[in-house]
Amino acid sequence: MIEISYLKEQDSIKLMPQNIKEVIWGILMVLESEYGRDRKYEDDGGYVMGLEKKEDFMKLRDKSYIDCDDVIAEYVDKTVCSNGEVYANSLILCNNDYEISLIIPMELTPQNLKDYMIE
Repeated sequence: MIEISYLKEQDSIKLMPQNIKEVIWGILMVLESEYGRDRKYEDDGGYVMGLEKKEDFMKLRDKSYIDCDDVIAEYVDKTVCSNGEVYANSLILCNNDYEISLIIPMELTPQNLKDYMIE
């Protein structure tokens, strides 16, 4: 599982496909422009979480109380990478000022989140 809250942490996503890095950078740029680069991500704005294996869903549930099988997503985007990999980017609003963006390989994405995807 990858957690990234600031653009300065981009080394943590260096092994991800370029298309996904760009999606994550875009999210972090919005968070930093709205809440500041020195914000406390636990309180202001939110962060991005990359789920890479099935066990990560339990870690997500334990840490953030998000169950992907029944969570209501604001939106889910599909990203097809140049290497053929497909990912889902799900925006989960925790309150009016805090969000978690979930980046999940399509083969691991729960059906509940796929149902929110606009093709």
